[in-house]
Amino acid sequence: MARPRIPADWIFEEDVIKNSPSRKAGVNEIDELRLKREGIDIMKQLGQELGWKLHTATGAACVYFHRFYMLHSTVEFPCPTTALSCLFLAGKSEDTPKKCKDIAQNALRLFSQVFRVSQNQLVEDTMGMERVLLQSLKFDFSIDLPYKYIIMYANDFKTRRQHDQTMVSDIVQCAWPLVNDSFFTHLCLAWEPQIIAVSLFWLAIKLRQHEEINETNWWEEHVAELTSDKMEAICHEVLDYYTLMNANAGPPT
Repeated sequence: MARPRIPADWIFEEDVIKNSPSRKAGVNEIDELRLKREGIDIMKQLGQELGWKLHTATGAACVYFHRFYMLHSTVEFPCPTTALSCLFLAGKSEDTPKKCKDIAQNALRLFSQVFRVSQNQLVEDTMGMERVLLQSLKFDFSIDLPYKYIIMYANDFKTRRQHDQTMVSDIVQCAWPLVNDSFFTHLCLAWEPQIIAVSLFWLAIKLRQHEEINETNWWEEHVAELTSDKMEAICHEVLDYYTLMNANAGPPT
């Protein structure tokens, strides 16, 4: 099966993302999204159990996971084992390594209905999958996550722009989980981290009803030629995720 050409920055055109290896293997869009989101959920829960945050190793693991499935299908490589391997690799690449047996032990405890093998077998499967992951990612472990930009904008709002610190903190508290949940979408494959951060910070400002801030076009100092229409489209990727889940999984208010 022909694989898509991998851009140097791992940012893909929308039609390439929609025509992923899984889709070519006969997995429909809904099932592909479900399988990937289940993998992301495994990483989020295990990462929390291991003491990691999404803005560190777990976030890097999520990006590895999405990138891997631009080269391979969910039929060829089931998402749960890939998720464990991404966590194992991210722990090492982010200088917070965990033993593979600890990851496997927690996976069996938290997801006994998903991983129906012995601990030794799961360790072997995870480490074997890591070798495939390393080759697929071409040993490119450099991950830039949106979180640092959220902090940068908040500091700029507080110091240079002299906005109320409580208000800015409230906006950050809204933007942060939006970034967290963006990993359940394909945004990290379609947009640079700073553009995702700008857009979700812009959305958080709207959700917190501080429209007067967005009227200043503050983002133009950070990202050139980014229109509100583009930001709206990016934000809808996350908002559509909430709608798809259920009415109880809405964005922060």
